[in-house]
Amino acid sequence: MTEHADVAIIGAGVVGCSIAFQLARLGGTRVLLLEKEALPGTGSTSKANGGIRAQFTTDANIAMSLASMDILDALAPEIGEPPMYRTAGYLFLTGDPKRLAAMEAAAAFQRARGVAVEILDAAGVRRMAPYAAGEIAGGTFGPRDGFIDPGGLANFFLREASRAGARILYDAPVSAVAPRAGGLALTTGAGDVLAGVVVIAAGPWSGRVAALAGVDVPVQPVRRHIFVSGPIPSLPPVIPMTIDADSGVLVRREGSRVAIAWSNADEPPGFNEAFDPDFFLRFAGPLEERFPAIAASGLDPRRSWSGLYEVTPDHHAVLGPASEVPGLFVASGFSGHGVMHAPAAGRAIAEMILRGRSETVDVSALALDRFRRGALVHETMVL
Repeated sequence: MTEHADVAIIGAGVVGCSIAFQLARLGGTRVLLLEKEALPGTGSTSKANGGIRAQFTTDANIAMSLASMDILDALAPEIGEPPMYRTAGYLFLTGDPKRLAAMEAAAAFQRARGVAVEILDAAGVRRMAPYAAGEIAGGTFGPRDGFIDPGGLANFFLREASRAGARILYDAPVSAVAPRAGGLALTTGAGDVLAGVVVIAAGPWSGRVAALAGVDVPVQPVRRHIFVSGPIPSLPPVIPMTIDADSGVLVRREGSRVAIAWSNADEPPGFNEAFDPDFFLRFAGPLEERFPAIAASGLDPRRSWSGLYEVTPDHHAVLGPASEVPGLFVASGFSGHGVMHAPAAGRAIAEMILRGRSETVDVSALALDRFRRGALVHETMVL
């Protein structure tokens, strides 16, 4: 039997669930989520670091973050306790005066676009992050930045979308996409689907899914690691997401422990999700120099993990229609910013489908055809 839907969303991670939620809130009907796993949010959403920040260097990323923060603030009474969005802040620090000057210029750019960001001298950084050692010239702090519970937010979106009538099929990987009268036909592991609109929100697998429809979406999977320390009772129970801009090492609280991450620029693209305990050795030195108390607590490999980023050539998402295939939309390629931008992405895609354009946030710079036009938008504050 063929399933019928007005909108079929491929992928039930936080982005796909956000789209379903926003479609429901805006009056959309017959929404069907297709998830290749047995449960929602078990792909990249479950491996996310969960940060949200507006300290970016492009209009597009700043606008997406601010819109997401506004949406989360508006939903806070409905979400209740525990909150899904905690404003613990993002702290970028450096020991290099030249890098600090660049960070100050970025802060001025951000402030002009409505971002709350503070410039700190060395003493200000040390007061906020007494666990940071070594030479410090200064830093920047975004008080509205903070943390999102990735799985909790995905489940909230899915629950509310389901209450409004959205349905989900599990164990439903998509193996074919073809035009049909009135929409697109999908072949999935759970049966055939005919939908007027299809949205690809399949995270790192979005490029493969788009290729089934003959569309080139330049999204590549890239492995990232998060290591978890031993217990550190000496640290405050809440600390900002703290980024050493000189080395790229970042730390945040993970319960009584600390989560530690570092992006390897030489990591080859691919679907390798295997956790490599020796990867830590690549940044052990910078961690010990900048955050010695955290380094001294040791690592717990059993609590640590790895997952996949979905990376585009300019580290910006793809949001909007694939013009070659009527009725096909893409919401992918967030390059590590999928959780933080999921609320705004869901609203933008829902508005495009139901109203013909994104009204809440201008996502024109994130159109798929920018790669063909050579209109890439490069972000320099990539973690």
